[in-house]
Amino acid sequence: MKRLINIITLFVCLVSALPLKAVTDKEMDHARAIAAKAYLRYANDGSGYLDNINPKSMAELEKALKPKEKENIKAFRNIPVPKDYATWNKQKLVEYWGVTAFSSKGLLDKGRIGRNRAKRNLNAMTVAAPAPRAAAAPESQSQASATPARDVKQPDNNTATNVTDVTTATDTLSAASQSDPLSDPLFADLDSEPQISKAKDHTWVYIIILCILVGVVVALVVFASNVMKKNGEKIQLSGNTPAPSPEKSPDTSAMREKFAATLSAKNEELSALSKKIESLNAQNASLKSNIEGLTAEIASLRTRLAEANKKIAGFEAQKSQVNDTPQQAAKPSPTAPEPQASPRSSVAKAPASQATAADASRQTASPAVRSIYLGRANSKGIFVRADRTLNPGNSIFRLDTTDGYAGSFRVVSNPAVWEVAMLAPAEYLAGACVAPDFINTDAAAKIINDSAGTAIFEGGCWKVIRKAKIHFE
Repeated sequence: MKRLINIITLFVCLVSALPLKAVTDKEMDHARAIAAKAYLRYANDGSGYLDNINPKSMAELEKALKPKEKENIKAFRNIPVPKDYATWNKQKLVEYWGVTAFSSKGLLDKGRIGRNRAKRNLNAMTVAAPAPRAAAAPESQSQASATPARDVKQPDNNTATNVTDVTTATDTLSAASQSDPLSDPLFADLDSEPQISKAKDHTWVYIIILCILVGVVVALVVFASNVMKKNGEKIQLSGNTPAPSPEKSPDTSAMREKFAATLSAKNEELSALSKKIESLNAQNASLKSNIEGLTAEIASLRTRLAEANKKIAGFEAQKSQVNDTPQQAAKPSPTAPEPQASPRSSVAKAPASQATAADASRQTASPAVRSIYLGRANSKGIFVRADRTLNPGNSIFRLDTTDGYAGSFRVVSNPAVWEVAMLAPAEYLAGACVAPDFINTDAAAKIINDSAGTAIFEGGCWKVIRKAKIHFE
């Protein structure tokens, strides 16, 4: 409760101190000078010297102005100064000289931009408590009104005193007019009473608002204390209640054990499945490598079979030619004896007949070998292009195939191809060939095939299964 009382007392002091901040004549003149300086600074781009001065009044500002700024300040001086500024607070002072004054007619558009600077500088001001000038005026007026009354009652005895009092009142009014150039002393009496009444009206409003706020604060504090008490009681009750022992909750322990057993079983199944997947992946990789090896062997066997068929066909053709020659020689002619041919003509005709017979047997016995000219092979072992004929500059290898699915390839034995390949051997040859060195080929002039490579047609392109072996000379 002591803390609550201290908070309420501090709040009352702060709220009651708010209406004490008011604007004095000196502060009004200072604010007007700040606004005028900001206006002049933006109205003329050549008024940078104003940044080095900090005037406290309009008179001090006008002393430091140059002719251009003296001309521009005339429009700003035409802005009227309200007479009720003694009741203003700092917020209203900033609002008037930072916003309202810059919206007046007759100001330059460039100078209106200075309102932001004016507001910033006005917010930096400190507004002190007002001087009791309003109370001094009624006292002087009461003295002035009392003096004629005494003059009426005692005209004979206190004439000099009355004259002195009148002179004193006149001097007081003139001093007040000189000290406050922004107000008119002739209307001091007329303005003081409304200001006092307005201040009283505002005071009642402030008192009512303060009472409401104090009531709200008290209600909030009481509500907060009640909530804290209830929460404390709940915490104490929850701390005093004993936790349920495992013996009193057999269902929970059984469920936990069952869950743990199920989780361990699932983990074991997952580990077994992962091991099985790893073994299957290993088997798949080995099968894939075996398939590639078997495919290469099949391709090589097909190539060897085609070569063997060629040789067999040649042997059969020679054998048939040898068997047919004695039969033709033994047959007698029915009519006239054939003219005897010279040994040279018979020797010349025999090879020709043998060649035609070998070609015929080759066409019937073995399939035709088709040659395809391939470009370089990329890093994945796939040939980037294929042509039916030699394309110098693009063709590097020649592939021979009988079925269109597998074949053997070699580097084309052509000087133009050698020249292109040896410009960048690592790029053109390394993808499909094996060599002792692909870098030091400056002194080489040709490429020698040591053994043919094997390729298969897969996915619409020729793919290297076994690389060819070459060397440079």
